[in-house]
Amino acid sequence: MNDRLRDKQNRKTKRVILVSFEGKNKTENIYLNNYANRDNNYNIKIVYGNETDPINLVNQTIKKIKDLELDLTYDVAYCIFDTDVDKNKEKSIEEAISIANENNIIPIISNPCVEIWFLLHYEYTTSKMNNNEVINRLKRYNSHYKKSYNIYKDIELKTEIAIKNAKKLEKEHIKNNIKLQSLESNPYTEIYKVVEELKKK
Repeated sequence: MNDRLRDKQNRKTKRVILVSFEGKNKTENIYLNNYANRDNNYNIKIVYGNETDPINLVNQTIKKIKDLELDLTYDVAYCIFDTDVDKNKEKSIEEAISIANENNIIPIISNPCVEIWFLLHYEYTTSKMNNNEVINRLKRYNSHYKKSYNIYKDIELKTEIAIKNAKKLEKEHIKNNIKLQSLESNPYTEIYKVVEELKKK
């Protein structure tokens, strides 16, 4: 039985949560796949692409939505980007977010990188950092951490703390009139939105 036929047969009971990443971002994939190994009321589908350009990634996600015949009034699709504190990437992220919104895809930003989400499990911070600074700070709490390390089991019990810290950080940026999905909102992550969706029963 092919995947599409199996998906259709499961439609009555399980919705699909589609998550796409930039090609280099294996860390997010490893982390979120921990939620796929449960008895969930949803099926997680990952867009495995080599795209590192945000616009191409969104277009690839749109194609996957069509291939899987998803209904985004019922299913959910996320497109996840790191800003990497890269000015050259800023315009393409802005355009990718616009295309995603037009197609009912939820764009998810981490600024500067997904490790800020992991760090928020251990502490609340408003310090501006680049990728290496975030990782080095995270290593103070988790000396085992490196890219593509499955940190999930280390931080699972701190998930609610991270969600609270991420929302607090978001409110702080809003209070200071900082545009959330931009290089200006450093540090910031919206990964909590995906995790809250995955935690729903």
